[in-house]
Order: sequence, then structure tokens, then C-alpha cells
Amino acid sequence: MNQIASGANVRSALKSGLASILISGLSLFIPSDAGAEVSVGEPQSSSTIAPPEYVDERDLPFELRPLVAKRLEMPWAIAFLPDGRALVTERPGRLRLIEGDHMLDEPIAGVPEVAFGGHSGLLDVLVDRDFPTTRRIFLSLMHNGPDGSTIRIVSARLEDKALEDTKVIFESRPAIKATDQIGGRLAFGPDGMLYLTIGDRFQMQRAQNLLDDGGKIIRINTDGSIPQDNPFVGRDDALPEIYSYGHRNPQGIIANAGDGQLWSIEQGPKGGDELNIITSGSNYGWPIVTYGVNYDDTTISNLTTAPGMVDSVHHWVPSVATASLVAYSGNVMPDDWQGNFLVGTLVGQCLIRLEVTNGVVTRERRYFHDKIGRIRDVAVSPDGFIYLLTDGTEASLYRLEPTQDLVAKARPF
Repeated sequence: MNQIASGANVRSALKSGLASILISGLSLFIPSDAGAEVSVGEPQSSSTIAPPEYVDERDLPFELRPLVAKRLEMPWAIAFLPDGRALVTERPGRLRLIEGDHMLDEPIAGVPEVAFGGHSGLLDVLVDRDFPTTRRIFLSLMHNGPDGSTIRIVSARLEDKALEDTKVIFESRPAIKATDQIGGRLAFGPDGMLYLTIGDRFQMQRAQNLLDDGGKIIRINTDGSIPQDNPFVGRDDALPEIYSYGHRNPQGIIANAGDGQLWSIEQGPKGGDELNIITSGSNYGWPIVTYGVNYDDTTISNLTTAPGMVDSVHHWVPSVATASLVAYSGNVMPDDWQGNFLVGTLVGQCLIRLEVTNGVVTRERRYFHDKIGRIRDVAVSPDGFIYLLTDGTEASLYRLEPTQDLVAKARPF
């Protein structure tokens, strides 16, 4: 893997005209069926490690227990409050509260209106690290305006079963008329800042344009202000909220791996899903470099690496349609799960577990392949249990429960 490029190296490459020359020769194909999360073929890994292992569920010391069975409509994210209750977003614009094994019939009141359609709607939910004091949560959502749609971050207080003091603290720019491939994942970084992933909305050239939030990871303070150490602050040719660029459709971002790094996972086109370490000011190459092709099998780029651009840590060809990312920590799963990355997949329809050592993926295992459908989100509760959220109009929420007392050191809620 190439060494991670510094912001200075990236700017040098751009000034040399390399990026603009390569982009001009790309085939900017946009599929007529905008299924950014749909691909074909049996998922396979094309990394240099051994092929992925498909694990027989009969050999596992745990089982899937459905908590909310086929009652969720297009859910997108799950987050836990410190007391163990869970918040689940539904893309049509509902925020659900789950107490124990029961989902309340009425959604939480006060959720802002969303632009629902395609991949758009109410997306991620993130609980403030100081929630017992602030009662604050953050939502990402799509918003319709006169010039098109934007992705917003909304801050609000959760009081009883309603949102109060709702504020828009970030809005992407420019607004465009597209509803797919939007990113939308939220995370706190190791620095305590708030990060948001934004997709290229099927307009791949946006990912290299520093005056456009499309195809970027942005970084802001929790009040919406711009950190002064952001890599492009003070430049007339770049937006100050941009932290990294050259992304296609980042669908997961975390800083809970215990290594002080910021990690992201993104969907490629037909092939080329990626796992990346995210650093300030870096260019991740899309669409100049990719392991994928267009949905009609035509070439996007012949390059899989280029000077001044960061190589992925791990990639998949064909796509598994990576949809979420979390690192496991807790006292429920076996010791060899500690620090492993858990990835939910849509086309792959499985839970992927990645063993990562010193920034390198050394082993990939797949669970529940074609058993429960498309896995939209994976989360770990405060007491160490793993939750899987499926995708679709009759979706479910599952919890992995140990079947051996010797493994089950904790109990849910």
C-alpha cells in the first residue's frame, strides 16, 4: 500500500494537473436505474489476503434473536442511549425508540421533515458523548429546497419522547436534483469533532472538486462551526468543512477501533468497495483510481493507484455493497473478536468480520450469508451485544446472543 499522502502532496499533485487530466478522460456513466447499492455476482474479496471464509452458523457459540420482527420501514441506523435504550431511524422520517425488547408504537415527536425517495430520507443518528448532561443527539437527513436537495446535520435535545431545540448545524453545498448515493454516516472522531460522509450523488467528477461537498468527508464542531485546523481553511479554492475527498459513497465511519485512527468504508461501483484510514487533507482517488467498473461493464479508469492518492487498506470485487462499519469491544463475544471490524452488507447479505493488525486486514469471515437479507447497520450496545438492522419495507432488528454460559458474561439491558 502506498504511504498515506499528506495534504501538501495532494495539493502538489493537483497543481501539476494530474487530477484534471485524468478526470477529463474518464467515462462518466450514470446508470439509468440508480441502484447505487445494488450490484451483481457472488461477493468475493480481491485483496491479497486469503479468500473470505463463510462460517457455518451451526459452529457458532451464539444465535440471532429477532427483537423487532418485520415492523420497521426502511430503517437506516441504530444508536444506543447510555441506559441501553435504542434509537432507530426510518428513512420516511420516523425516529423509533426501543426499550428492552419492545419498540414503542408511536415514533419520537419533533423530527424535522425529510426529503424521502431513492436512497434519501432520515439517515443516521448519533448520541452525544455527554448525553446525560446535554440530552443531545445528532441526525443526518436529506432536505428539499428550491434548487434541489442537500444533506443536513440536525442537533436536537431528546426530552422524554420528543425532540426539542432542533437546529440545523450543517448543510451540504451545492444543492442538486438527485436522491441517490448520498453517504450520510455520522461519527465522532478521535479528536471529538463531528464527521459526516457525503456521496457523489452519481456525479463522480464532484469527488475531486474542492468547492463541492459531494464525495467528501466533512469535519465540524458540534455547534456547526468550522475547526480552524481543518486542512483547507483559508483557501479560496476549497470549502473549509472538507476533511478528505475523492470518495464515492462512504457508508461507514468510526473512531472506536482503539488505535486512534479514523476509519471509513465506502461503496464502489460494480466492484471496488473500500476500507480506508482517513487522514486530514488526503485524496482517496475516486474516480481517478478504482477497482470497479461501470454498471454496464465499461471502464471508469485503468488505474488502481496514482501518485498523491491514498490506496485503500482493503477492497472487494465484485461489490458486497458495504453499508456500515463498527469495531467490536465488549465482554460478550469471544476474546478473538476484540477490536475486529464488523461490516454490514447489502448485496453480500452477510455480516463481515475483519481482523485488522497494524492497519492491515489479515482475515475476513462472513456470517449469516443469505440468511436474514440485506444488513443495513451493525451496532454494539453499551453492554457489548451486537445488533443487526436489516433493510427494506418489512425490516427487522436482531441481537446476537451467546448460547454458552461461559461466553455470556453480560446480559442485555
